[in-house]
Amino acid sequence: MIESRRPVSLGWLALLTLAYFVAGKFGLSLAVVNASVSPVWPPTGIAFASFLVLGPRVWPAILLGAFLVNVTTTGSIVTSLGIAIGNTFEGRLGADLVRLFANGRDVFNRSRDVFKFVVLAGLLSTTVGATIGVSSLMLGGNAQWREYPAVWFTWWLGDAVGALVVGPVLVLWSTRIGVALSRMRRLEGVGLFATVSAVGTLVFYGFIGQPLTFLCLPPLVWAAFRFGQRETAAAIAILSGLAIGGTLRGLGPFADGPRNESLLLLQAFLGTMAVMSIMIAAVVAERKRDEAALAHLASIVEFSDDAIIGKTLEGVVTSWNAGAERLFGYSAAEAVGRPISIIIPPDHPNELLRILARLKRGEHIQPYETTRIRKDGTRVQVSVTVSPLRSSSGTIIGASAIGRDVTEKKRVDAALREAATLRSVASLAVAAAHEINNPLTVVSGELQLLAREAEARWGGRITSMLEALDRIREVVSRMNQITRLEPAERQRHLPDMLDLEKSSGRPEPPADDPERDRAL
Repeated sequence: MIESRRPVSLGWLALLTLAYFVAGKFGLSLAVVNASVSPVWPPTGIAFASFLVLGPRVWPAILLGAFLVNVTTTGSIVTSLGIAIGNTFEGRLGADLVRLFANGRDVFNRSRDVFKFVVLAGLLSTTVGATIGVSSLMLGGNAQWREYPAVWFTWWLGDAVGALVVGPVLVLWSTRIGVALSRMRRLEGVGLFATVSAVGTLVFYGFIGQPLTFLCLPPLVWAAFRFGQRETAAAIAILSGLAIGGTLRGLGPFADGPRNESLLLLQAFLGTMAVMSIMIAAVVAERKRDEAALAHLASIVEFSDDAIIGKTLEGVVTSWNAGAERLFGYSAAEAVGRPISIIIPPDHPNELLRILARLKRGEHIQPYETTRIRKDGTRVQVSVTVSPLRSSSGTIIGASAIGRDVTEKKRVDAALREAATLRSVASLAVAAAHEINNPLTVVSGELQLLAREAEARWGGRITSMLEALDRIREVVSRMNQITRLEPAERQRHLPDMLDLEKSSGRPEPPADDPERDRAL
């Protein structure tokens, strides 16, 4: 995904620094194992979303916010700077990995990209941040090395859940949607968030130690199926806030143990719910897009003027669109389930078998022209394109045939060929007239001179010859005036050498063809 090149204003940077500082102070207020380590760390989600949405130029705001949070806690500038560098690098790394491998800002549109987000931004980049941060604490003398595993796990889990819960909310709600919700859908949305709040209050403020966490799932599934990723992420954030508040007050199913242990268990639960809910929302969104695409394709197929037919490898019709109904006369109810041979002429018995055999072997079928039979028994010339139908595993399970009526096209082509032939004959007649006229003039002149010399003895014969030449000259003159030829009624006993179709090598149509060509 292409990064935004727009500069980030100082106002936005200041606001981002303040947001990070406030969220960080809230997180550290819940610290137990170390003053700088909290099992709840929303700033990770803020840093990730900022780098993903606004680009890498926000790093000064994240670095400054992280530094201020820690320096006002530990008082050590070097340690605070090391932690701030780790927090900044963590957010930048997660955003860059998502941008490179998980579709950037559209990461929550597809389930496979959501999974990549969980691995790259939720698990991998937070590992780097926790390692740098905890190592900075140990090197600065703010913690004992024997505490490294417990401190590291608390740090990492807090960062991971912060990325999984807070990051999606900020990324998804930073993008405008172009579709306005109807009044009923807005009312349903109010009901959804009211239900989430009610369930969160019941589970985390109602009964201590009771395993009621399963009640959190139905509202999240409702959000995923009826709304989308934005509303699902918001529902998770609301539920997380209620869960953390109740657990801190010693209420809810995770409040039985020590505070840090309770918060860690709660964070594991919230992270799992966030991943599953957003994944479900992405799957639902994908399904809706696929259904819309399939409906669009189905509309194209159904209203196409061409006959589009689906069939199994055994030749049984599985689909029959409106174009096929118009072309062949069979309705879809009449054709589906019957063999495709109902439209194949009896004199083409092996055509279907050859095509299906080639499809089974995976061969490409070139478009070809053939004859088909309508329901009323009449024949129609069609151009056929055959394509294989494959299953999700790539196995050929059937064939799709697109048929187009080319009867009129063939008639037009035949008329054009005949017109071209007639133009050629006309040109030949004019050329022949020119070629005959020149020697004819010479012969006529010589005979006239000979008639004067021969006088009475040969005069009658020469006169007859001159009259014949005049008749030839008249014929040549008419040939010279030809501009076009038109077909006339075919003569049934026309000699082969004068039959235009026979002489041109074209087959003669049947005698009962109503569109039979006419000869000169």
